[in-house]
Amino acid sequence: MSDDPTAAEVGLDPGAEDREHGERAGTDDGTATHVTGIIGRVEPFPDRPRASIVHVDETTKIVAFEFAEGHELPDHAAFHPVLIQVLRGRVEFGLPDRTLDLRTGEVLHLTAKLRHRVLALEPTTLTVTMLLPRP
Repeated sequence: MSDDPTAAEVGLDPGAEDREHGERAGTDDGTATHVTGIIGRVEPFPDRPRASIVHVDETTKIVAFEFAEGHELPDHAAFHPVLIQVLRGRVEFGLPDRTLDLRTGEVLHLTAKLRHRVLALEPTTLTVTMLLPRP
C-alpha cells in the first residue's frame, strides 16, 4: 500500500464532478501567472536582506527575499497566514517554541500573527506567500 495521495485526495481529480452542479469540475476561464527569475531578482543590501514583490492579486501576495550570509530579519509577524519557501540556501528560522533549520526545497506554513525571526546561514533566496482573505 502506498502512502502517496491520489489526485482526488489532493483536490486534483480531473474526472470529478462539481458536487453542487453535477457537471465537470473546474473552468476554462481564469488566469495562470508564470513567474521566472525569482532567484537573484535583486541583490541584498550590504547590511540586510532585500525584498521584491513577485506577484499580487486579490487573494495572494508573493514576496521574494534575498539574504547574504549573516543577514537577519529580527522578530516580526505577518497579519495573514503565510507560506515560507526556501528556493536556495539555508536559514535559521526562529519561532516562539523552537528554531528550525530550513533548507532549499522546504516549505513552512505560519498562522496569522505568529512571531518569528530569520537568520541566513548562507546566501539564501526565499519567498513569502501571504494568503489574503477572499474579497
